Amino acid sequence: MRLICFLLLIKLFLVLIFSGVAYGQSDTTAKAQAGRELLIGVHPQPPYIIKGENGTWDGISVRLWRAVAEDINITYRYTEIAPGDAVSLLQAEKIDLFLLGDVTAESDALVDFSHFYHTAELGVATAEIGGISSITKAFFNKRFWVITAMLSVLLLIVGSIIYLIERGHNEKQFGGDRSVLEGIGSGFWWAGVTMTTIGYGDKAPVTPLGRAVALLWMLVAMAVTAVLTASLVSVVMGSSGKGKVKVPADLRDMEIAAVEGSEAVAYLQQERIPFHKFQDLQEALNAVKKNELDAVLHSVPVLRYTINNSTNLPLQVQPVKIAPHYYAFGLKANSPLREPVNHALLRIINTPLWQQELDRFIPEKESQP
Repeated sequence: MRLICFLLLIKLFLVLIFSGVAYGQSDTTAKAQAGRELLIGVHPQPPYIIKGENGTWDGISVRLWRAVAEDINITYRYTEIAPGDAVSLLQAEKIDLFLLGDVTAESDALVDFSHFYHTAELGVATAEIGGISSITKAFFNKRFWVITAMLSVLLLIVGSIIYLIERGHNEKQFGGDRSVLEGIGSGFWWAGVTMTTIGYGDKAPVTPLGRAVALLWMLVAMAVTAVLTASLVSVVMGSSGKGKVKVPADLRDMEIAAVEGSEAVAYLQQERIPFHKFQDLQEALNAVKKNELDAVLHSVPVLRYTINNSTNLPLQVQPVKIAPHYYAFGLKANSPLREPVNHALLRIINTPLWQQELDRFIPEKESQP
């Protein structure tokens, strides 16, 4: 028993020694990193990284890194890189860190990342239209005409059935000298006024079978009217930009724009939703403003920043909470900077000042032009 206790004490002693050595080496390496000028990879991607006219850098990620560097006493300089080269440059030790890392399973297997400092989801930018304009636009909505066509076919079927039943027994209202087309027209009219509960009384079935069909149609028509009303309200509200867009269902009934190479394109292709592809976000937003399209699907922070920093763009942004992207600083694998950067990061993003910085670049409410 004493021998076992003695061996356990020796094991514990060795663990403490080697862990202390490892910590000392890590701490020494971190100090060495802090003593030299770090090369930070950046590329323009507002509102996270914004390149000024004189070559200066600003934005959410830049201001956060500035605060982190000051907190852990690091000197650095920026170098502009291509967005797709960040991971390879980090692996080749051409840069020490990049500011806007999109954390995925693939990239995480190649490099290390700090804690997340922001999450971006997709949203839709729609035009703010009201009153008569909303109703007028709804008449040009494909969904409105599909509903109208389906209702017309249903009325035609019910009207034809009533005509066939009543034409030999109710000549005054459905038969007589009327042609087949005129008789079906009379049945169509009766089905329509019965469905809307107007019931002018100018036409009514007299046969037992005709009355049974009429009673059944009255019951069915109540459900049809409720569904029709809800669908038409949905079309009008969706056209006005005031209704909540449900994904992916509502997107299939809308003329959607997406920017080539964006997360929105990948999502729309995955869901097999047709869309209009644009090279530039501003161009896509202008198309919505002109009522050429219904909405732009894009990253919420980017949409809000672009709309708030553009003149005469009366659009609103609605988050739809799909395809989230997690942003963090990218570091070399096993970088000694990761721990001090993470500590500073957590201290900063949990302060009111950080929330003020976010509100400065991506306010939740769009400014009115």
